[in-house]
Amino acid sequence: MNIPYIKGSPSQGGTHGIIAEDLISHFKTNAVLLNFARGELVDSDALKSFLDNRNGRYVSDFPDDVLWGHKNAIIIPHLGASTEEAEDAAAAMAADTIRDYLESGTVRNSVNFPDTYLPDRPKNSIRFTVVNENKPGVLALITDAFGKNNLNILQQINHSRDGIAYNVIDVGIPTDGSVLELKQLQKDITMLPGVLSSRVLFGKPGAGYAIQRDSDYFV
Repeated sequence: MNIPYIKGSPSQGGTHGIIAEDLISHFKTNAVLLNFARGELVDSDALKSFLDNRNGRYVSDFPDDVLWGHKNAIIIPHLGASTEEAEDAAAAMAADTIRDYLESGTVRNSVNFPDTYLPDRPKNSIRFTVVNENKPGVLALITDAFGKNNLNILQQINHSRDGIAYNVIDVGIPTDGSVLELKQLQKDITMLPGVLSSRVLFGKPGAGYAIQRDSDYFV
């Protein structure tokens, strides 16, 4: 079962003890109740009677004095997500994830974006990240924009999820003495059909973000 815990009895609009005798009496003999939601949802005395008399089974990660040690109950350790150690580890993981994105454009554990990782940026290169609609031809427009500026793509990766594609692209800095108009190049790429946003990872981490919205350019 997966029921949210709300303080108060069912008659009061809550869910405390909602798995009680009136419901348990309808269980089939040998039924198995899985409870990984909250221990307070179950009337332990009523469930114990069921386990004793109708050979049912109960599996939960909420230890209970009434059901603990019962031959028909399997009580396993509860996930310690709210312990001090777990919260510290989760905070550190979140900080590392954000830092990786700001410093290298790496995306991990995102809800809306695909996991995307490219090795460290080569020397004498600039890293671009580009978010675009996942449609045929958009990636070709992006890579063509670099070619028109005589920039060589050293390495790149393109991953997509549903309607969104995410690109990490390293381009070499010109060595022939030509001037790279970085701001103009980013604008040209960001304003391409199907492109949603871009970022230049060069210098200060987190800087260099640009977005196209309703055919307008914002930095």
